[in-house]
Amino acid sequence: MKEKFIPQFIPYWDEYEKKQVNKILNADYLNEHKTVREFERKFSEFVGARYCITCTSGTTALYLGLKSLTEKNNFKSINIPDYAGIFSAYATIQTNVKPILVDVGKNGSISNNNKLNFTVHSNGRLGSKSNIEDCAQAISHHTKNSISCYSFASTKHITTGGQGGAVCCDDKETFDILSRLKDLGRNDRQKLKPMSDNFEFWGFNSKFTEVQAAFGLAQLKKLPSRLKRLKKMYKTISEELKNENVEFFEEEPTWYIDMLVKKPDVFLERLKNLGIQGRRFYKPLHKQPYFRKNFPSKKDFKNSNNLYSRGIWLPSTTNLTDADVNRIIKSIKLVLHS
Repeated sequence: MKEKFIPQFIPYWDEYEKKQVNKILNADYLNEHKTVREFERKFSEFVGARYCITCTSGTTALYLGLKSLTEKNNFKSINIPDYAGIFSAYATIQTNVKPILVDVGKNGSISNNNKLNFTVHSNGRLGSKSNIEDCAQAISHHTKNSISCYSFASTKHITTGGQGGAVCCDDKETFDILSRLKDLGRNDRQKLKPMSDNFEFWGFNSKFTEVQAAFGLAQLKKLPSRLKRLKKMYKTISEELKNENVEFFEEEPTWYIDMLVKKPDVFLERLKNLGIQGRRFYKPLHKQPYFRKNFPSKKDFKNSNNLYSRGIWLPSTTNLTDADVNRIIKSIKLVLHS
């Protein structure tokens, strides 16, 4: 009998999420209302922030966060880690701030503390302290007095129905700016007040929905157990492979189980032939066609290049059974010794 295919990652939910969403479908509001406020409150409590606003995606959250920062501070450029997803870099460009690509530390995050860093916590490995941080891969983290941006896409350990994002902060002024930016310049909706037709500030439409919030609340209840399961899976895999010709990071991941191998494309293809899907690390930004054309750099991105040339993500869905994890380990050993 053919063994089941194990994907690198898939979102999952059960009857509890369906039940919570059905409550909204049987109620009066679909657009942003009380359920959204509840989700924002509980998520801010979870990460340890004072305020939270939700929005349409993690990329939108990055844009809103940086835009709120430029509303208060006049700066023309910001440091972006060369090893990162394209998302924070694009958010920077959208706000007319020039991205300055910098190499990362060996763990994938910027290590030098600079207020003008757009810190990306790569797979939960914390980078420098700065005014703004991308926590899409560090779902439970918030640096006090920073603007923290989150993603609830279907590639994350909780989703709000496929897409969604949030920005958390600790000061009222930033929160008010964020509230206005996400809702066409108004913050009446954030206070659940009747809508005004007076638009005193600039903004655009990136509101959340009650359905997304209901789905997110159900998933948020499960997040601690999912992160605990991920930690156990990573520990088992790294312990079983510690004597093999692979390399693991010192810090545990909070997003995907990762490791460094030789010839990742060949490795992943052989793993796929055994019914196990993996994925390569992000391509460094300086290698992306858009950045080669518009922001060329002659810097030596040694660590970024090393991560890309060797890094892979292993199956990381936290509903994998112990038998699934053992099969992944066995398959990796077969590939390494073939």
